[in-house]
Amino acid sequence: MTNVEVTGAAVARFSRREIAEFARRALIALDHLGRIASEISDVTIAIIDDDAMRNLNRKFRKKNRTTDVLTFPADESDADPQAAGRPLGDIVISIDQARRQAAEQRHSQATEVRYLILHGILHGLGYDHETDSGEMNALEVEMRAAVGLE
Repeated sequence: MTNVEVTGAAVARFSRREIAEFARRALIALDHLGRIASEISDVTIAIIDDDAMRNLNRKFRKKNRTTDVLTFPADESDADPQAAGRPLGDIVISIDQARRQAAEQRHSQATEVRYLILHGILHGLGYDHETDSGEMNALEVEMRAAVGLE
């Protein structure tokens, strides 16, 4: 079972335990879709505010604005060679941006955070919607259906 650590701000009606369980379900769904995700041993999800996210986005992406989710894939050279599996990395979510996007899309903040977790997991597995030809977006739609989001 994948170890999921959740830190940071609370999410309305979506406990840390539920966030961790959702991330595990998403990885299982990826396996069922034929993607290798069962090898993931650890995931960290941090819920932060816009100011902290803006700082991370400026530092790591040279963009001086907030964003909804950033993923920092694990450096495989840091992985324990004796451990089964490999860490995915860190998924960082702006709760403030998630709240705004949830309001725009007319769904709950918890649903928006679920979308962002899926998005972050795919980035952690190496998918990049900014450089691919729609593969990540298509897989994200499949994942949403597989975990009951659409």
